[in-house]
Amino acid sequence: MNKAIFWDFDGTLVHSQHLWSNAIYETLLHYIPDTPVTFEEIRALTFDLYPWDTPDEDFTQITGSRWWKHMEGRFSEKYVKAGVPLDTAQQASTHIREKILQKEKYHLYEDTLSVLGACRILGYHNYILSNNYPELPEMAEDLGLTSFFDEIIVSGLVGYDKPRREIFQIALETADFPEVCYMVGDNPVADIQGARQMKIPGILVHRGEHPDADHCLDTLTQLLTIPGFR
Repeated sequence: MNKAIFWDFDGTLVHSQHLWSNAIYETLLHYIPDTPVTFEEIRALTFDLYPWDTPDEDFTQITGSRWWKHMEGRFSEKYVKAGVPLDTAQQASTHIREKILQKEKYHLYEDTLSVLGACRILGYHNYILSNNYPELPEMAEDLGLTSFFDEIIVSGLVGYDKPRREIFQIALETADFPEVCYMVGDNPVADIQGARQMKIPGILVHRGEHPDADHCLDTLTQLLTIPGFR
């Protein structure tokens, strides 16, 4: 029997405290050490910044290297909105990428590797299904995750963001339409509602209870105790 698990990345397999906001703010401090702009102001400006904030849009024309060019423009716009001079905003925006791609910014949950390994032993094929930048496959390799996964499907490479049906359809096709599959993630909308519309059971982790999820888990290890999971 073909069995598959689609795993979200950040907040599910790894955690990175305010990764994007910190990168944007740290980069600004490098250019303007005495900036009056606060971290809280930067964070407030990032809530509609990313492609996954507007998943109804079609981003198929800005995948791969074009993804970051698009994001640099968005970063610059937000800097200017915060009062940063345009030339400084444009320069700073080109250096956020390097901070986001620093391996040390990401920390595996303590049970990530053991659970991924256990799922493979149980006959599941693992797939990362993430709203993220196009270099996510390389980051997964740097973090020692690649050997646990059959494929990595990432919005920055396919141009659709969860909860859009298209990215889930790509995942199902990649997994050869498994008879049994689950979506494991920490976002009730992107992961759980997105999976539900495709009739994929959704498992919410690290986020407490939510009525849309088929199961809500405090740890990844609890996945192995779900009745019928094996």
